[in-house]
This record gives sequence, structure tokens and C-alpha cells, in this order.
Amino acid sequence: MKKSSKKLIALISTVVLSVGMFAGCGSSATEETDSSNDGTTKEETGKTEEIALTFPCIWVGSDSKAEVFGKMVTDFNTEYEGKYQVNIEEQTDYDAYEDKIRTLISTGTAPDIFTVKSFADIQLFAEAGNLMDLSTFFEDSAIGDRFITGVLDDTAIDGKMYAMPYENAIIPIMYNNKLMEAAGVTELPGSFDELWDACDKLKGTGVFPLSEMTGDNAWTSMLWYSYAVAACGGADVYDKGLEDPAFVEAAEILRKMFDYTSSDAIGADATVVNGHFFNERSAVYTNGTWILGRIKSEGVAGLYDSLALSGGLSNDGENGGAYLNAVQAYICAGKQEDPAKEEAVQAFMKFITEKDKIVELTNSSGSLFAVSVDSTEITNTLQAEIVKQSADAAFTIRNFNAAMPTAVGNAFPSALEELVLDEITPQEFVETLQKAAE
Repeated sequence: MKKSSKKLIALISTVVLSVGMFAGCGSSATEETDSSNDGTTKEETGKTEEIALTFPCIWVGSDSKAEVFGKMVTDFNTEYEGKYQVNIEEQTDYDAYEDKIRTLISTGTAPDIFTVKSFADIQLFAEAGNLMDLSTFFEDSAIGDRFITGVLDDTAIDGKMYAMPYENAIIPIMYNNKLMEAAGVTELPGSFDELWDACDKLKGTGVFPLSEMTGDNAWTSMLWYSYAVAACGGADVYDKGLEDPAFVEAAEILRKMFDYTSSDAIGADATVVNGHFFNERSAVYTNGTWILGRIKSEGVAGLYDSLALSGGLSNDGENGGAYLNAVQAYICAGKQEDPAKEEAVQAFMKFITEKDKIVELTNSSGSLFAVSVDSTEITNTLQAEIVKQSADAAFTIRNFNAAMPTAVGNAFPSALEELVLDEITPQEFVETLQKAAE
């Protein structure tokens, strides 16, 4: 009897232990069930966690692309709901944004998606191994064929793609024809000598002839310098380097331009120069096509319809008719360890380069893009004219900042201010830029 009792106790112990083991297994299975509590596991349903992508973005706020580009992001998130999510981090200060991206890259914490203006920056970021290699993405002809001729070749670094060219900068010289005619200027200048004559007449009417600035990145003045460099040095001037005399000659032209600008030009930022032109206080201005939307919405009544456009001016009878034309914004992606995140980035890039979306973005913003569209689909007549003038230009050339290392572009504003204040000569201005390039 005692022997039988011992056997019974042992049997009960075994059963209890087994039940406990199965109960433990049952608890784990419950934790893996879907939230619907139907007992189905994530593995069985094939459900995966939504992939979120960070995108610090400058196309927000008052930027002319903000509304439609924001809608594109929203539409992407809707179409890929539960799979991909792009989270926009609004960046309204362009210069601060560039500094932020450089800092993040240097610390190895690049955002998933971001924009870069300087191709020199892209080269540095790629050399540091911080960018996602997009080569296979563009090898797909369904993607590569979307872009305008040559732009992908120009973006390649040692045969690889680390950026997607997106916003294309075509930069005309813009004239307020109403103010020009009121000053007795009946034809647009074709040379710098003719520009000086027009400026003298405009100045006599109490209008600031030119829109200049030295603050921030000295954007509009940098563009004027770019046109002066093109006129003095021709299509291949950047290949010759800053030692070419054309850069000093162009600096002399730029210095003279400040004799025909507003008294607040020294230290002025984009808000100041835009304000002068938008409110008809200045008559001649240069900027990219993206500004057309703001001129139309923020400019005084009739300004938009008074605009006349041209390409570059000649100098001593040479190199007239140039057009500044370069990629204004590249879209890059931080290097990813997760292939699923790479696929998410590529899905987003594919989505925002669809032709119908680019046409809508073009027509709403005044900007042009590296994605090829039929010019007949551009509803803005000024944009269409700019595209045609650029296509017919004697030659196209990058703006100075796009052609130079970032350090040179950073040195430009302070060097320009010294030049305008006559603290340095045009020769010394260029030498300052040369030192920055070393």
C-alpha cells in the first residue's frame, strides 16, 4: 500500500509539472497573437510593423512648394498606410537647415531623407560613407527615363548615385517693365554697358535699379556675380579655376552694381531684397523660377504681369545670352542597415517623381524640376518662356555656389561686404575666395 501511494504521488507530480510547462508555452503564444485577439499570430497574418522615415524638410511654411509637396507626402502616407510613413520635420530657415544637416552627417546620424543644395556637400557626405547608394534604383529604366537628359550623369560620383536631382534651378534676370518704361528704358539691356545706362535712368526716377544683398548667403548678389563671371569668362570659366582673370573682372562688375542698389543692401537678407522688388522699390532682380509663385501672390498688383525676362548680359561684346541652370535641390537618404527601410525610401522617391505630380508641383509653385515634363503642360506662361529661353541660350552655366566648394560659398558674403565697403580690392576679394577653397 505504501508502495502504491508513492507511485501515485510521483504520477501526480509529473502531471502538475507538465501542465505548468504547457501553461508557460500557452502564455507565450498569447503574447504573439494579433491585437484582434483571434488567436492568429503576426507570422501567420504576415503583418509587419509600419516603417517610419524622418524627413527634415524646407518645403514648408511660406515656401511656394509647401502646399502641393505637403499633399504629396500626405498622399504617400495614405497609399502606404500600415507599411510606410514619412514624417515631415518643418525647417523654415534654409541656412540653419544646411548647418543642421552637416552637423547630423558629421555625427553619423543622418536623417532617413533630406535635401542638399550643394553637390560639393554630397561628394563629401558620400566619401564619408553616410549616404545610401541609389545606383540600382536609377538603373531601372522606368525610373531613370523620368529625368531630363544628362542630369543623372552629372549627379553620378565615380559611377554611383548617392542623390536624386529634384528641383532644377533656371535663373533668369527679371525686369519690372513698368518701371523700366517709366524711366525711358524701352529695350531690355543686352550688355553690362547697356545695364549701366538703364540704371542711371532708373536712379533718376527714385527707384533702386538693382536688388543686392550681403546678408545670409548673399543669394541675389551671388547670382549677379555668376552672370558677371559667365560674361567675363565664357561657358568653361569654372574649369579654369579661380585663378582665371574673369573672376576679378566679374568682381569689378559686382562692386559697381552696389552703386545702383538700396542703402540697406549691406547686411540685407532675402526678405529685404524680395521686399524691394515685390513692392516696386527696385526694378531689376535675379532669382530662380521658384520665386514666381511668391511674386504673383505677394507682389503689388500688376507686378507679375509687368515682368520681362532675359538671360545673361555680354561684356565687351562677348559671352552674352548665357543662362544660369543647375540643380537647386537634391534628395538624399542616410545610409540604411535595414533593407526594408531602403525599399521605403525608394518607394517615396518613386512616388514624388511621378510625372503628374511634378506637373502639379511645377504649375503651383513656379519651380522647375529635374523630371522631364512636356512644356505644353506648364500653365504658367512665364515659366514656359523661361524654359524656352534656357533651351535657346547661347550656353548654360552653373551658378557660382553650385560650381564651388561649400567653403567658398560660405566665404562669399563676408568677402563681398568687405568689397562693397572698399576694405578690399576686387583682386583681394578673389584671393579671399581662393584661400577658402584650399
